[in-house]
Amino acid sequence: MATDSITSVKWGPLTRKEQASFEQLLLQLNEHAAPSKKVVGKTVSEFAGREVTSWKSTDYLYKKEPCPLPSQARGLFTCTEDGEVRIAARGYNKFFNINEVPKTNWSWIEDNTHGPYEMTVKEDGCFIMASGLDGGKTLLVTSKHAVVVPHAQMGRQWMEQHLSKAGKTSIEFATFLHERNATAVFELCDDAFEEHILEYPERARGLYLHGINRNSVELDTWASTEVAKVAEYFGFKVVQRFEFNSAPEGRELADSVRKDEMLEGRIIEGFVMRCKLNGTDEPYMFKIKYDIPYLMFREWRVVTNCILSNKPFRTSYPLTKNYAAWVKQQIRTNPADFASFRNQKGHFDVRKRFFEFYKQHGASEEEFYNQISQISGGTKVLLMPVASIGCGKTTISMALSRLFGFGHIQSDNTVGKKNSRGLFHEAILDEFGGTSFVIADRTNHISFQRKSLTSAIQTELVNCQIVALYWAHDKSMMQSILDKNVERVTARGEAHQVFNPNNLPEFHHIMNGYIRAFAPLDLESESDKLINDVIELDSLADSAANLQVAVEALCKMFPDTLQLPSESEVNEALEYALAFKPEIQEVDSKVETK
Repeated sequence: MATDSITSVKWGPLTRKEQASFEQLLLQLNEHAAPSKKVVGKTVSEFAGREVTSWKSTDYLYKKEPCPLPSQARGLFTCTEDGEVRIAARGYNKFFNINEVPKTNWSWIEDNTHGPYEMTVKEDGCFIMASGLDGGKTLLVTSKHAVVVPHAQMGRQWMEQHLSKAGKTSIEFATFLHERNATAVFELCDDAFEEHILEYPERARGLYLHGINRNSVELDTWASTEVAKVAEYFGFKVVQRFEFNSAPEGRELADSVRKDEMLEGRIIEGFVMRCKLNGTDEPYMFKIKYDIPYLMFREWRVVTNCILSNKPFRTSYPLTKNYAAWVKQQIRTNPADFASFRNQKGHFDVRKRFFEFYKQHGASEEEFYNQISQISGGTKVLLMPVASIGCGKTTISMALSRLFGFGHIQSDNTVGKKNSRGLFHEAILDEFGGTSFVIADRTNHISFQRKSLTSAIQTELVNCQIVALYWAHDKSMMQSILDKNVERVTARGEAHQVFNPNNLPEFHHIMNGYIRAFAPLDLESESDKLINDVIELDSLADSAANLQVAVEALCKMFPDTLQLPSESEVNEALEYALAFKPEIQEVDSKVETK
């Protein structure tokens, strides 16, 4: 069977216009990867006698409108062939969960998109891409951002296995992709390699082909029906799919699965929806993810790791308390059963044993899943400013607390005390006992501060969402930011319990130290990887403007919890914050800047 007969989609080399667009993108990628910006990460790897470059963008910037990144592709590789740089592999454009951003609200989707609406099951594994190099003689297999890593290597092993069973070769698949200038996108689900949240029996393990993308700057992706034909021909696993004429029809299926917590008797992570933007053929994608039972199972994994490490923990689900008591006993009596737990192995076995124990003590499966849905205390959210002295973080924090009743813990109240950092963390955790939102009012401008704070909170509140209130400090604006901050601090005078310019003659020097020590956010780094979302504020803007940005962003992020206040309510909250006079504390001039 000739590969031309597999699918009706006809793709080939880039057009002149597409090539010019790519050359412009390459310039922008290199510019944004420069040390002065660090918006895009650039990693060069050796593969099959050539260099392959991975481009990885700062994650939170995908959400900004308009997106400031050179490309919205998530998973992007380039290489040189025949003396010319080309896209070697391309993932999807970053797409978001339902209600995660304004353009994934159902009302926006219904008003701005058209069908067909293709829903595919979102498999629970790791992201793998494949494409053809050397005119189709070489098959490139990558993870989302790397070539020479265990995930890519395991992806290649599975690819060879699938192709062999179908009577095909890697060269045939590479040629198929190269002729169409395309990237195949898979989900690798293999519990023997790495356990995720959902269990895959042996017959269900392997590579699920869920997309084929053109290697171009703009996203061009095949319809799911065409992708399925390719999967069947080359022996890959086919994702389950549904097609609807309208968005409400797709929503009805999604809501039904959410209610039943299963699709045709199977727990799933969620769906990916593909459609088109009105007036164009431009593809539009979003996802529908299910929290239940996902987050509780994740909590059990974290709780087990905490117990194994003798670390404290807190729980968000009633059943987790039962699980924790049971697993403590199991660790004491059968420690060998947990030898590989931290290496992503043995999670399912432990979970199954707990299910058996739980059912033996009188709980039916229905009662078990009913308890899963009972979230104790609801969502917890930590708001973490990332700023320098004088940006207005405390003013914004107090105004938000006034508007929404958020908990507000100031690190300045622990300055000078023994173990002040630990006391700050404890105060935040205690505050969560009476409220769902807490502001950790500290500059958090140093990577270590952010890592220690986020780790301390998520160790005990594993489902806590962490949102950074980020006063960005572009290197080209550092002097302007310092001048503006000094102006604000001088104007406020004694309206601060610690940093009082009248009592600190060297305050200008200290503020300069904070600016120099400021570490930009990097959500892919060890220090910032626990941050879920970022609200970017303007370091040179006044508190009124930044408060409005923060209020609107938070209400969009948490529409079921926060209601947008009126203009007069926002103004009253800001006036309250600006008029507040704290109790002055006696401290020395030693300030942590690194």
